[in-house]
Amino acid sequence: MSLLTEKALAASLKKLLEKKTLNKITVRDITDDCGVNRQTFYYHFHDVYDLVEWIFTQDAQKYMADGITDKNWNDVISELMDGLLEEKSFVMNAYYSLNRRQLEEFLRKLARPAVSDIVRRVADALEVSGDDLEFVIDVANAALIGIVTEWIAGGMKEEYKDSLDRLFLSLDAMVSISLASMRDGKD
Repeated sequence: MSLLTEKALAASLKKLLEKKTLNKITVRDITDDCGVNRQTFYYHFHDVYDLVEWIFTQDAQKYMADGITDKNWNDVISELMDGLLEEKSFVMNAYYSLNRRQLEEFLRKLARPAVSDIVRRVADALEVSGDDLEFVIDVANAALIGIVTEWIAGGMKEEYKDSLDRLFLSLDAMVSISLASMRDGKD
């Protein structure tokens, strides 16, 4: 029952975002639209922004549900950006209501598991220290989040696929060269 309530609250918020910006939506607006009382909302979420984070997390889990062990940058990022495009009004409203640092931190937490899996697959054949591996994961994640954040800030244009190949080549090269350099630097 709890997940159904959370999904209903999320659907109400998304519906309201088609008419108002996030900072203009109250808990009362959501509960009235959803047909539940305010206490029910607060049983599940601290505030509207907590609900926004829950929605992003749930959406991200859809893309990570099967794991990414057999996927590459291209698959993961394309699926992520397609998913964000499907929720464009929600994402844009969240972007304009959150400060850039909040959005980047949130995206960083969501993307890191996928980035970590991909970088670790590249590192499997190399002997790289745990600290070096974590550093490369952080750098790759920061690069990805920077690109995605800029894309969102630019209005989430659908032509993003034209420039993704450069991003994939850059990430592949950066990760491979960084890991190899760190391994070679330890000898």
